[in-house]
Amino acid sequence: MKITFKDLNIKEKLAIISACAAFIMGWVLTGMAAFVPLLLSEQSILWILGQAMTYSAAVFGVSMYFNAESRNMKREIDRHIAHTERMLIEREKLRKGVDVEEIPETDEED
Repeated sequence: MKITFKDLNIKEKLAIISACAAFIMGWVLTGMAAFVPLLLSEQSILWILGQAMTYSAAVFGVSMYFNAESRNMKREIDRHIAHTERMLIEREKLRKGVDVEEIPETDEED
């Protein structure tokens, strides 16, 4: 189950785009301050870079964690449903007198 940029909703797209922009602009401003005398204090440039990196890390970390957890939950739900369906089939076959060992195993992984 691969997630592409087209599959995301507008809120997630805006968050990713703004995080990328903040990351790039933070480094661009730091690079400019290193080579061009902007008469800005070194602390303010580093503070802006720190804020941009913190924002980017927060956006990417939260979205990656949420996507991984939702995929894991979907996988667990699918396994549980498959197991429940298998147990219902076994129960019906046992009631009809069919040997349970004749039931084929169908545990599929993603």
